[in-house]
Formats: sequence, structure tokens, C-alpha cells
Amino acid sequence: MSADNLREYYKIAIVGTPGSGKTYGARTLDPNSTGFINIENKPLPFKNNFKYHARPQNSASVLAALQDYSNNPDITLIVIDSFSAFVEMLLAEARTSKRGFDVWNLYNEEIGKFLKLIKLAKKEVIITAHDETLNIEGAPEKRVKVKGKEWEGLIEKEFTIVLYTEKKFVEKKPQYNLLLVGEGMSAKCPPDIFGEDVMKIPNDYKEIHKAIINFV
Repeated sequence: MSADNLREYYKIAIVGTPGSGKTYGARTLDPNSTGFINIENKPLPFKNNFKYHARPQNSASVLAALQDYSNNPDITLIVIDSFSAFVEMLLAEARTSKRGFDVWNLYNEEIGKFLKLIKLAKKEVIITAHDETLNIEGAPEKRVKVKGKEWEGLIEKEFTIVLYTEKKFVEKKPQYNLLLVGEGMSAKCPPDIFGEDVMKIPNDYKEIHKAIINFV
């Protein structure tokens, strides 16, 4: 068996509120080896002319771009911005083509396809997502926001690393970090990737990818 077949590929979710730096973390990535899937279909908040920059207009083209980038040997990392935009797009399409319970059946099925493609990709994949607060075992906890009940509170289990954005002002200037752990949130990360005592890191996707490569 080759070393490539033994390689573990990490799937990372970056979760937070709008304006907290989720997309901004991609600013340092290599524009020639990153596959950026811009489901938000909006200008990026930084200068980086990604060679592979998809702007899908429907859910089918999102899945097609993900499959294409997964198969492209020149792409070493895929960024999907955002899961939240994907589920909104998906639900709107389902309501157009289906009725009643069939709307949610299609919606839930397509989310499953999307997550399966991410897991099967033999490269790291980063998705961004909004959060919501749910009652988990009687206590409020932040989770990845998703419409409907079938996937509610369950998106995180599909990812090895879940980081939450933190935006603070230091001397009136915004500072962007990512939390590896915290009370009342579903953040998680293998402790040996960034260090056992590390609780937050700078919001820099290049450094995250570098740390994972060094770890595996």
C-alpha cells in the first residue's frame, strides 16, 4: 500500500456569526493550489486571485465543483464558502420542485450527498458555516446551523476539526482568532495538531493546513 493510501485527510468546519472572519481566514492560501467554491457568490474580503474559483448557481453545480476539485491533482486544499449558503440554496430548490414531506426528503438526501463527497475527497476540505444555539442535553450549546430537524446538531460529527471564530478589538483594531475549544460550543480538535495546551490560534487557513500536513 502506498504512503498516499495511508494518508489521513482532515475535514475542517469554521463556524461563527456573519462578519467574524470565516472567509477572511482564506486570505493566505496559495491561489494556484486552492480550490475555492464561492457558494455565497460575493466578492472576497481580500486580494487573492484563485486559479480555481467556482461560483455555482445551484446545488448540482456545487456538488459538481466539489467532485471536480477532488479529482484535480493540482488542487491540494478545497474551501467551501459556505455550508449555510448551500443549505439555503438547496431548500429553495426543493420547495420549487417538491411538495410536503418530499421537500425535506430531498433536502436531507442532498445534504448527505454533499457531506459524503467531502469525506471521500483525498485532500483537506474546509467549510465555513453559521452557528445557532441549541439545547443539547438540557444545556445551551452553539452548533452548525442547519434548517430542518434531521441534521440538526449533527453536522459536526462529519468533521474531525471544528473551530469557532473569535473577533476582538485590540486598540480599536479587529483581531481574528479561531477557538479550538470552549464552553457552550461544539469546537473540537485533536490536541496534538496545534499543541495540547493551545486553546485558540490565529485565523489563518494556510497555517491550519500546514499544521495538519506536519501532523499526518
